[in-house]
Amino acid sequence: MKNFVQTGDNLSFVASSIVAPSHASGDTYTNLVGAGEGLSTPINLVESGDPVVIGRIVGVANNDALTSADSIVVSTRGVYALAVQAKYGAGIHDGETVYINPTTAVLSDDSTGVPFGCVVSAGGGIVIPVGSTLTVNVKLFGQTPGATGFGS
Repeated sequence: MKNFVQTGDNLSFVASSIVAPSHASGDTYTNLVGAGEGLSTPINLVESGDPVVIGRIVGVANNDALTSADSIVVSTRGVYALAVQAKYGAGIHDGETVYINPTTAVLSDDSTGVPFGCVVSAGGGIVIPVGSTLTVNVKLFGQTPGATGFGS
């Protein structure tokens, strides 16, 4: 029996099941409704390029949601330039793990979040000084195991 389904690099989820960063305003698209008319994405839905988390699956959204029922493709492999906040210690160094907050989808060095990826830069050393938020290259983990047992 052949049971292979897909490679798993890009997965589709319903927008309402995705935790993504909040946005002050939605993107504006033109020519979706008609010539000269624009359509804005809702403020609290996922947008293309957002770091996202669905349970233990982490990745980057490939498209915007216009409704909570939209299907969103999430990339779970690759290296992406993303905003990361250094909260603790001596900042974030090259190769260190970045975590995603399961409620806000903010990336940081807060290990109470879901492991998201690791910082990869050409320079080495401290990439993000403590107290700063900078856009850096992050290699995605894709998904990580939870705690042992039910519900992980």
